[in-house]
Amino acid sequence: MSTAPTDRPAPPPGLVPPAYPSPSTQLEPPLPPPPPPPSIPAGYTHSWAITISPRVMAWVPAAALTLIFFLTMLPWVGSYVGGQAVYTQNPWRAAFGGPKTKVWRNFDLEKLLKSQSAWPEGVLDKVQADRELMIPYILVLLLAMVFAWAERVVASLDRTRLPRQFQWVASIWPYRVQITAGLATIALLLVLIQSANGFGLERAMRQAASEKFAAARKAAEQKAAEGSPSDLAAVNYEEEEEYARYNLQRTTWMYLAIALHILVVVAMVVRAWLERRGNRPPPRIVFQY
Repeated sequence: MSTAPTDRPAPPPGLVPPAYPSPSTQLEPPLPPPPPPPSIPAGYTHSWAITISPRVMAWVPAAALTLIFFLTMLPWVGSYVGGQAVYTQNPWRAAFGGPKTKVWRNFDLEKLLKSQSAWPEGVLDKVQADRELMIPYILVLLLAMVFAWAERVVASLDRTRLPRQFQWVASIWPYRVQITAGLATIALLLVLIQSANGFGLERAMRQAASEKFAAARKAAEQKAAEGSPSDLAAVNYEEEEEYARYNLQRTTWMYLAIALHILVVVAMVVRAWLERRGNRPPPRIVFQY
């Protein structure tokens, strides 16, 4: 009975022989399978998730601010009769409009209303410009929009290879989120303050209604001081009815612009939070029903 030789022949030059596992060495155990997705709890039949993508959040400010810019050219407040505008005003007219351009006028409808009813005379002469708030608002909005788009363009470039005259971009790049968030917050505050104060057209209509009942109010206040306040309540009611005749409305465009302003500020806060998370997976909001 012959035995197998224990010595192996030398391999030819340039050949690397494969490593044979020894009987005492065991192979590594296979990797465990990935964990299954979380199961839906008892009582729920569906699951729906929203991923907060950093890439999407980065584009929200530029897109929303651009849409707000176009919305500022549409009517924000107006006086409407039968669904048609008699007077309208937007931020541009409130900021830069002159004596004849602070308000857009429907001359034909205005003439018809004055011939058929006691439409207030000279109400447009009472419209005051809102330059103190609307000029800074438009300037900050334009600056925020340009900066948001510039940030998106620079993000797609190699900042180390920028021309010499643009090297300052690298110095402010770490603060790009804070700068955009600050500009967006200032614009939001300005438009909210203007909304609380009322636009020039709204204040002029209120003044016209108040002046029409100024004499009756003075007499009613004297009677109220003598212990008869019923006449003052009647004057207040008639004044509100007169103001309601002008049918002043704030348009959907104004409310949409304010909502987009809030969206931009929230998006910038979320962006800052996502950047602090580093390379962790994006967060998800899961709805189960």
